Amino acid sequence: MPRSLIYVFLLSMLLFISCQQHQPQEKYTIAFSQCIGTDAWRQTMLQEMKRELSFHPEIAFLYADAKGNSKQQIQQIETFLKQDIDLLIVSPNEADPLTPIVNSIYQQNIPVIVTDRKTSSNLYNAYVGADNVAIGNLAGKYIANTLKGKGNISIITGLKGTSASIEREKGLRESLRDHPAIKITHVLEGDWERAKARTLAQDHLEELASSDLIFAFNDQMALGVREILQRFDTKANQIIIGVDALPGSGNGLEQINKGYLQASLLYPTGGAEAIRTAIAILKKEFYQRDNLLGTLVIDSSNANLMALQSEKIEVQQSDIDRQQMLITEQSKIYNDQKTILNVLIISLVMAVVFGGVSIIVIKSNWSKNKDLESQNKEILQQQQQLIEMSEQVKEASEARSNFFTNVSHEFKTPLTLILAPVEELLKEKGISVSAKEQLQRIRRSAHKLFQLVNELIDMHKISKSKIRLQAAPVPIDHFIHQVIATFKPLSTLNRISLSYSNRAQIKELWFDEYLLEQVMSNLISNAIKFTEKNGKIEIILERNTFGDYVYLRVIDNGRGISPEHIDHVFDPFYQGGYNPDGSGIGLSYVQEIINLHHGQVTVSSKLNEGSCFTIRLPIGHLHLKDHERRENVPSTSSITKQALSTYNSKQLDEEVSFTSSRFPSILLIDDHADIRMFLKDLLRQEYNIYTAENYDRAVQLATTKYPDVIVCDVMLPDKSGIEVLKYLKFDAQTSHIPIILLTAIDSDEGKIAGMRAMADAYLTKPFNTDHLKAVIENLLYLRKGLKERYMSEIDPSDDLSEREYSEQDKRFLNNFSAVVESRLSDPKLSVEDISSELHMSRVQLYRKVKALLQCSVNEHLLQRRMKKAQHLIMEGLNINEIAEKVGFSSAAYFTSAFKKYYGITPSAFKKEKIK
Repeated sequence: MPRSLIYVFLLSMLLFISCQQHQPQEKYTIAFSQCIGTDAWRQTMLQEMKRELSFHPEIAFLYADAKGNSKQQIQQIETFLKQDIDLLIVSPNEADPLTPIVNSIYQQNIPVIVTDRKTSSNLYNAYVGADNVAIGNLAGKYIANTLKGKGNISIITGLKGTSASIEREKGLRESLRDHPAIKITHVLEGDWERAKARTLAQDHLEELASSDLIFAFNDQMALGVREILQRFDTKANQIIIGVDALPGSGNGLEQINKGYLQASLLYPTGGAEAIRTAIAILKKEFYQRDNLLGTLVIDSSNANLMALQSEKIEVQQSDIDRQQMLITEQSKIYNDQKTILNVLIISLVMAVVFGGVSIIVIKSNWSKNKDLESQNKEILQQQQQLIEMSEQVKEASEARSNFFTNVSHEFKTPLTLILAPVEELLKEKGISVSAKEQLQRIRRSAHKLFQLVNELIDMHKISKSKIRLQAAPVPIDHFIHQVIATFKPLSTLNRISLSYSNRAQIKELWFDEYLLEQVMSNLISNAIKFTEKNGKIEIILERNTFGDYVYLRVIDNGRGISPEHIDHVFDPFYQGGYNPDGSGIGLSYVQEIINLHHGQVTVSSKLNEGSCFTIRLPIGHLHLKDHERRENVPSTSSITKQALSTYNSKQLDEEVSFTSSRFPSILLIDDHADIRMFLKDLLRQEYNIYTAENYDRAVQLATTKYPDVIVCDVMLPDKSGIEVLKYLKFDAQTSHIPIILLTAIDSDEGKIAGMRAMADAYLTKPFNTDHLKAVIENLLYLRKGLKERYMSEIDPSDDLSEREYSEQDKRFLNNFSAVVESRLSDPKLSVEDISSELHMSRVQLYRKVKALLQCSVNEHLLQRRMKKAQHLIMEGLNINEIAEKVGFSSAAYFTSAFKKYYGITPSAFKKEKIK
């Protein structure tokens, strides 16, 4: 840029700076709280304040009229505080009620000016007003002079408790001590109001008429008394004096000139003095703390002069206001013109500067445009190549994702076929030492390969982060209790207290139940891991101040997290000193899930004191997009029955291995023929075996053969094993059958999904054959024990106990028992609910139960709850926990029902059993 242009540019900047207006005056806000603003004296005070403020445009003025109500005046002052006022002027209605709020404001370093009436303390910056003691004293002297030192007087005081009324009476009495012949015969409280004074005068007409002089503490009360005396023509020329001597129509000066009042003591309003004192305080100038205004007696001798002076002041103020408006208008015009001129000059200079710069830039860049054009073509070509490469990378990434998913299953299936036979061979007694060593070497290598496959899958899963939110309204208390129940055995083993409290009073939240369960399981598992024995873990649900979010906190008193590690606990693969034995994935995965919920997760911790993980979730569902809300799950009734009949009897016979009618039956579901054959050979000596390779075949066999146990692979060719599980568990005819999920996907998400679908066990490939057999045996044993205990506690009649149940009746009793046991903890469980789940009418259910069990459904339900309560009492659970588990709404209701049923309280029952 040429030097001349630089000079022009600098000159324009200097001109712009010089044209800037001077800094405006600092703005202030003054608030005025008036005890009552309807009487003429206080209206005069307000006019004087506004008149003085017309000279100070930098002051913002707020005004509130309490209308004689002290409580309302306190509320108005509190409202002023919220508006960031700089100074408060207050005229208290009553001294004592206003003292605390005035003291509070003064202690907050907000200046306070008290005017007219005082508070009960000295905590204020300044007082502006007349000396009410001096006014009372001067009134006493005038009365003594008027009555020539002898006579009876009546006084009309103001509102009881106001400083003005108290001090005027005090000054009057002090002055009359020197004139003992003057007696105050009557004292009436007029509350400063003309109407109240009229009422008092009418009620005490004789007493006032007998007085030689009446002294009212303001002119309005004096005029009210005069009106009553004239109305009843009672001593109409009686001497009446007041206080205020205000100018204007209907006020003291006019009434003195008319002869209605003999005299009035000037009580200056002090409005202008209050504003001047306030401005001095705000600008940190010198001011007097006590501004006592002078007074004098005004009677017929000087009333005309005072009225003329007042009129003259009003005319002058009107002229000042008019001149002020003209000055303001002229200043606005001047400032507007000055601003326009400055803008024009600066625009002209800048146009010249930028014009010169533009010419230089265009000239210097003219030769570069051709080069840029060719470079743009090259960039566009490269951009197109990058887009094509990006598409190729995306396709490769998708292919890699599919490869990882498929190869994991393909790896784990042959691993299962390697490890399971090796485990069986190692059990053989006649095997040689060298052969045993070779088999052990094979087993170690297979386990190592299995571990490597798991690590590959976990890393891929986190890197892809393909998680889809499917939120729905979930009962939060029930959800948390379910999660806690999973960890109860572990926390009990470690002697760690695990509790939950809902302080938000919220029953339902929108979230993905499957994903949030992973979050809570991860946080609670970590808390248990890093909490010593006899520690405690609290789960607390709270609502934020505005009620649009909840905070779900997991708090422990464990070892805590050091400051150098706490900022990295959510980083992927970070282990540090917090969890050196883990993979560093869990908390990163937690954060990802909470972000999907449009929430936040944070942590706070102190070393050796504990940690607090806080989940912040929005309330409601308005924050969720349409694709983030879960659609309705189709009912099992929508499954067509046509697919169940696709297999003929020949296929059925080929897939059945029948050993003995006394043996339990097992249904094996797997799409891999070798796995089905291996499991069939493994279990056929002890069980009757059915096999199926897909969803349709599995559902057909389960709903026709009713096996005792089902072993199902998760990954099937048509639908998943989870869908098989949901169908069978939600069908009343098959819901009682124990189902073991067998899968190659070893992930917490898969396990949680399986358990949420009500799987009875979850085993991963490769599995230990002894482990599988033990799980099957345990499920059959538990099922048998449940049946035996159920049948033994039905307590039938003698005839019924000797009777053999038909297969149909047994099936009904099994289904009926399964429904009752599964929902025993539900306090709202009814006969209608049970009949709905068994797909029969309420009347049919009642008749069936009555015929088989010799009792009603409700009687049987109560019996089952009481029996279960006995077992829970002996297991050491407290009354609240037992009441919740057996379906009672409160511990007191449970205790009452237990005593009514057994004739003894739960605690007494426990003591008796222990003895």
